[in-house]
Amino acid sequence: KLPANLYIWATMNTSDQSLFPIDSAFKRRWDWKYMPIDTTKEQWAIKVNGKDYSWGSFLEKVNNEIWETTSSEDKKLGFYFCKACDKTITAERFVSKVLFYIYNDVFKDYGLDSREFFKDKETGKVITFQSLFNMDGSVKEPQVEKILTNLGVEAFASTITPKDDAEEEDEDGNQ
Repeated sequence: KLPANLYIWATMNTSDQSLFPIDSAFKRRWDWKYMPIDTTKEQWAIKVNGKDYSWGSFLEKVNNEIWETTSSEDKKLGFYFCKACDKTITAERFVSKVLFYIYNDVFKDYGLDSREFFKDKETGKVITFQSLFNMDGSVKEPQVEKILTNLGVEAFASTITPKDDAEEEDEDGNQ
C-alpha cells in the first residue's frame, strides 16, 4: 500500500508515436497537468558559423512553423529538447538532434518546400538534410545559418573580446 502523501512526478513525450498507447493509459489512470513550453527559462545559444543564435527565439519561431504546418501540439519542441553544454548548443548537436527531428519526424509528410525556412533564398532550392553536411560528415554551418535566418531567429549581440597584452594601449595611447 502506498501512502496518500506520495507523489510521483514524470514527464511524457507525446510526439513519440510508439508510446502513444502508454501515454493515453497514463492520462486515463492518473491526474496530469499540461505545462506550456517556456522559451525564456535560460539564455541558451545555438553556436553556428561563428555567431550565437537564441535557443528561445528558435523555439518560438520553429514551434509556430510546426503548428502552422501540422496543427499538432505534440510535434513542438520543448526547452530541454536538446541539451546545451555551458549554455551552448553546437552546430553539430543542433543538426544531429534538432534538425534531424524536424526533417524526419515533423515535416517529412508535408514536403520541405511547404515552409519558406527550408529554402535557400539565393538559389531558390530547398535546403535538404543532406545538404547540411560536407563529404567528411562535418556540418556546413553556412547552410544551417540560412535556416536560422530564414526563421528570423534572433542572434545575440556579439561580445567584445579583450585585446592581447601586446596590443593594449598605455595611458598615452601608445601600443
